[in-house]
Amino acid sequence: MKDLTQQKALLMAFVVSTLSLCATLGSTVLVRVIVKQSPTIESRTVNDQTVSEGRRIFVKHCVECHGFDAHGEDGLDLHDLRGGDRLIRQIITGGIKGEMPGYGKTLNEADVHALVVYLGTL
Repeated sequence: MKDLTQQKALLMAFVVSTLSLCATLGSTVLVRVIVKQSPTIESRTVNDQTVSEGRRIFVKHCVECHGFDAHGEDGLDLHDLRGGDRLIRQIITGGIKGEMPGYGKTLNEADVHALVVYLGTL
């Protein structure tokens, strides 16, 4: 009788552990899917005028390194950027030491927003 109770306890512990693990992994996968599919607040405010303005800013400030097609010449390929709008904004304004100048003092907030939106369309 004692063996049956221990077996039930072990089985119950296994089931609970498995369910807990599945819930944890499932929520992690769900969060990743939501984050990948959910546009950031900036991306929701996309319109043709903003994209055009972003392209104009890109041509003026970024083409020299990233090329007209943004596939990179001296700079990186800017297609399919990952990391989200916040990170892209931070890189635009702060630059990358030894790689890219920061444009935080050159571009105003609206310009940075337009550039982030434009890059999101690539």
